[in-house]
Amino acid sequence: MRNKLLYLVLPFFMLSCNEWLNVEPEDEISEEKLFSTGTGFRHALNGVYFTMESRNLYGKHLTWGIVDALGQVYDYKKAPGVNEMQYGAAKYAWDYYEFKPVLSSIWTEAYNVVANCNNIIQQIEYADPEIFAWKENEKAMIWGEALALRAFLHFDLLRGFAPSYKMGANDPGIPYVKEATNQVVMRSTVAATLDLILGDLKKAQELLRPVDPIGPSFGEYEEEDEYSADDYVTDDGFWLYRKSRFNYYGVTALMARVYLYKEDMTNALACAEEVIHSGRFACVTDKILQDEPSKYTFVESVGRHEYITSLYVYDLKKGRSDLYFKDLATYACVVGEERKLGIFGGTGLDLDVRSKRLFDIPSGSKTEYVIKYISGNRIPLLKLSEMYLIAAEASGDIRFLETLRGFRGYAGNPLPADANLSEELRKEYQKEFIAEGQLFYFYKRQNMITIPFTAQTMNRATYVFPMPDNELEFGNIQ
Repeated sequence: MRNKLLYLVLPFFMLSCNEWLNVEPEDEISEEKLFSTGTGFRHALNGVYFTMESRNLYGKHLTWGIVDALGQVYDYKKAPGVNEMQYGAAKYAWDYYEFKPVLSSIWTEAYNVVANCNNIIQQIEYADPEIFAWKENEKAMIWGEALALRAFLHFDLLRGFAPSYKMGANDPGIPYVKEATNQVVMRSTVAATLDLILGDLKKAQELLRPVDPIGPSFGEYEEEDEYSADDYVTDDGFWLYRKSRFNYYGVTALMARVYLYKEDMTNALACAEEVIHSGRFACVTDKILQDEPSKYTFVESVGRHEYITSLYVYDLKKGRSDLYFKDLATYACVVGEERKLGIFGGTGLDLDVRSKRLFDIPSGSKTEYVIKYISGNRIPLLKLSEMYLIAAEASGDIRFLETLRGFRGYAGNPLPADANLSEELRKEYQKEFIAEGQLFYFYKRQNMITIPFTAQTMNRATYVFPMPDNELEFGNIQ
């Protein structure tokens, strides 16, 4: 039987907003009406970002939820309620009753977001020229972002539901869906899927390079705390907050991540260095923190300066962080004292800015919790720090890693001359990506047989998410 996916298209939602960040679904409208104006295209794209905030996607499970549990980021206890799913994931118990349905939901919801991206791409390519007669830059921006988002979602589906490139480049990957259709789509191999992802990203780069305000065609980028009321008048502020969307450098950073996954070190290094040297992002330093407006916490300062592309989640603290990073009887995301020591080491506990600034003991508690999402409203998708790590691995030059470590508090404590770069990279990924959903993918990409904090032997069975039962049942995936 052929490898295929039955692809379903969900309707678009009209999104009401005074400024694009405050997006909430209001009412379904016809596709014809939605895409009859530039405003409709803007709302449709905003809707894609909004649906990515789902708890089955980047609003939980693909950030600090199931994927981090698989990466052994937290300590778990078996408790009813909020913790059951992560407990099953931490044990690689694919059939665990609370865990298995979430994997199916990740698959379904991600492909539904892809469907909406495809609808935008098809509609904007053949849109009435009069719609964008005086906004060709906006057309390129929307088109480029939709392509980038489609590539981003497919890449994470591939990283989860298929073997890594190192494990099986020519093995079946996932369906790469490029049309809004209800027809079955064949699965591509892992290598072919990566080529399709890179094809979309190259096209997105081409579209965004000349028009993106944060891109290389513009001399400077106005930071969000410098926006005036007049900035919101034009196009509902659509051109603002580029670090909370897929900007040109977000596309380039994703290309670096994909090239590294494909073991194309030359292109991975080139893309990572382009972002590093862009001048648009900076790792926080004491000077930056001293100059920062007092209203920003350390976490928010990191977001403002280091996040390349992120999601704005309006209820991030109250609706998310308080449920998973707080002293509750059913706590879900705790990095215990022993585990934290294992991650940072005795020296790192005292020196590392992440150890000192991204954990806290709430009043009345004896347990230390991650506070990465306790202030601000942004979830990182791509960060500057990852570009240094990619550059170090792709080049074999440990100086990239030393530069990042210097920003993180180790400026006076360099690595020993005989340091093993691969081992030091693993340690740095453990420190840098707590509660960000990247550590499991690092272990998988490296095809590590054992990973920290578990006695589980890792192999294809533990690294590859099982396909959803409904896809298997109806013969859509073999």
